[in-house]
Amino acid sequence: MKTMFIAGIMLVAAAAGPGAQDTLSAAKDLYASAAYEDALSTLGRMDSNGGPEVARQVDEYRAFCLYALGRTREAESIAESIIRKEPLARLDAADASPRLELMFTDVRKRLLPSLIRDRFRAARSSLDQKNYAAAEPHLTEARLMIAEADKIGVRDDGLADLSVLVDGFLQLIQSSAEQKASQQPAAAPAVAAAAAPAPRQVAPPPSPSMRQAAPSPAAAAAGAARIYSVEDEGVSPPVALEQRMPAMTPQMQLIAKALKNSGILDIVIDETGSVVDATIRQSMNSSFDTLIVRTARRWKYRPAMKDGVAVRFVKTLVLVP
Repeated sequence: MKTMFIAGIMLVAAAAGPGAQDTLSAAKDLYASAAYEDALSTLGRMDSNGGPEVARQVDEYRAFCLYALGRTREAESIAESIIRKEPLARLDAADASPRLELMFTDVRKRLLPSLIRDRFRAARSSLDQKNYAAAEPHLTEARLMIAEADKIGVRDDGLADLSVLVDGFLQLIQSSAEQKASQQPAAAPAVAAAAAPAPRQVAPPPSPSMRQAAPSPAAAAAGAARIYSVEDEGVSPPVALEQRMPAMTPQMQLIAKALKNSGILDIVIDETGSVVDATIRQSMNSSFDTLIVRTARRWKYRPAMKDGVAVRFVKTLVLVP
C-alpha cells in the first residue's frame, strides 16, 4: 500500500510539470501576439508546481507584459526580485527584446553594489570564525559580480577596494589549504598563529606590502563620530597621499617568513585626512608592530567623502612580509 501511495505521488508530480509548461507556452503565445493583458491573466493562474525554472520564466514574462503595457515600475520590481535571487542570470527568453535587456541591465546596475556587499559581509562573518569553506562560495560569487559590475559600467568608488579584499581573501583560503596539506603536525601552532585574513603578497621585501582587509570593530574607538568603511555604500574611500612603509630588518624578515605570519593594522582616518588611531589587530612581529604604528600616525590621506562631505573612515591594511 505504501509503495502504491508513493507511486501515486510521483505520477501526480510528473503530470504537473507538462501542465505548467503548456500553460506557460500559452502565455508566451499570447505575449507574442501582443495580448499582454490575457498573457498576464494566464500567468497569474499558474501554480508553483512547474519547478524553479518554470517559475523564473513566469516572472520574466510577467515583467515583459507589464513593461509592454507601460507599467514600468511594476516590471522593474519583478526584475529586481529575479536579480536578487540570481544576480548574474541572463534573459534567455526568445522574446527578450533589446529594450527589455536594457531594463534588466539598469536594474542589475542599481542592485549589484548592495548585493556584492551582502556577499562580502556573509563571507567576512565566516572568515572571522575561520570557516573558510563557508566563506569561499560567497567570495567567489562576489568576485563574479564585481566583474559584471565593471563590465556594465557600475559606478561605485568602494568596489575597487572590495575587489582587493575579495581577491585577497580567496588567496588566503587557497594558501591556508596549501599550508594545512603540507605542514607537519608539530607545526600546527604556527598555522594557527598565521591563520589571519591576509591577501596575497604584492610587493617584495624589505618593505611589507599592503592590502586592504575587513575593518575591525575595535577601530571604532577612535571617536564618537560615525566611522565608515569599505562596506558602506555611497562612500568614496580615502586616497593615500603619504603612506610610506618602514623597512623590515633582515632579522624581522627571517622571523616573519619562517612563521608565515602577516600583520593586520587598523587605521582611522579623520575628516582632514590624518590618521587619528592605529591599532594592531594581528601581530606580524612584536618589534615591527611598534614601528608600524608609530609610522602610520604620520601618514596622510585625501579624506573619505560621503555626499560631498569629508567623513571618518576605518581602513585596514594587511602587511605581508
